[in-house]
Amino acid sequence: MGQLEIKHLKMITSIARTGNMTKAAQHLFVSQSALSQQLKDIEGKLNTNLFYRTHKKMILTPIGKKLLKTASDIIEKLEDTELEIARTISGETGELKVGTQCIFCYKWLPQVLAVFQEKYPNIEFEIGTSVDYIRELESKTFDLVVTVNVEVQDHFQSYPLFQDQMICLLPDTHPLTVRSYVRWEDFHDVCLISHTDKNNNRFYQQILKPKGIEPKRFMTVGQPQASIEMVASGFGISIFPRWAVQNSLKTYKIAAMPITRKGIPLTWSATFLKTHEVLVYQKEFASIVSKMNLTNSEILN
Repeated sequence: MGQLEIKHLKMITSIARTGNMTKAAQHLFVSQSALSQQLKDIEGKLNTNLFYRTHKKMILTPIGKKLLKTASDIIEKLEDTELEIARTISGETGELKVGTQCIFCYKWLPQVLAVFQEKYPNIEFEIGTSVDYIRELESKTFDLVVTVNVEVQDHFQSYPLFQDQMICLLPDTHPLTVRSYVRWEDFHDVCLISHTDKNNNRFYQQILKPKGIEPKRFMTVGQPQASIEMVASGFGISIFPRWAVQNSLKTYKIAAMPITRKGIPLTWSATFLKTHEVLVYQKEFASIVSKMNLTNSEILN
């Protein structure tokens, strides 16, 4: 078993189609003697003749006819698969599953998606919320994840999208607004409003908690927009990327202040798993996001 190779299947198909060793050899770009030897070898391994040799034509035996049908099916499926692979790599077909930890991505996503689909109209697009980008990329839940300040790991690669800054969002009448920035110790005496619970709030878990800072109260509000409404109504303060609330600053009675004198800079990135090939249209999506934000400077200021 395991004697047949694709080259044998193509050989049988070509000889059957032309009925002539010379023409089949020309079609396969091999010498006639080499083709004759290949046929002799495979017939010897199979212990049966695949063709009747006549003076004028090569005629399939019953076993040859059976093998030809299988060969035709396999070659057709292989050619279809190769074509599909080529179309996927070039971006003619495929799918793109994007995860985002960028809670306000839906503000820029429609504009990005419009540009992307104009260039790649046959790519199926899915988007979802990312919680654990490492696990989600490794399980292929997402092809790429838009996240911030990616940890340096050998099996991930990231493409920077745009720069940002973490800010503290307060009611515009809050006493802290008289300062030029919010200090760490200021978080002791406030109600911190978050769209995630305390265990999943990165600002609290990664910054405040290690510093021994406990807000006076922690309020979980499921939707980011609702968090802004609660801040504007005076229930507390919240933490956001600056670009995410830029438009809200114009319509709500709220203020955005840097956190500490140096501020907290952020870099949003498109992150991929290195072990999976990054296709051309996946890179293009990241490129469109980057260009879109670079050309919309009001988001970044």
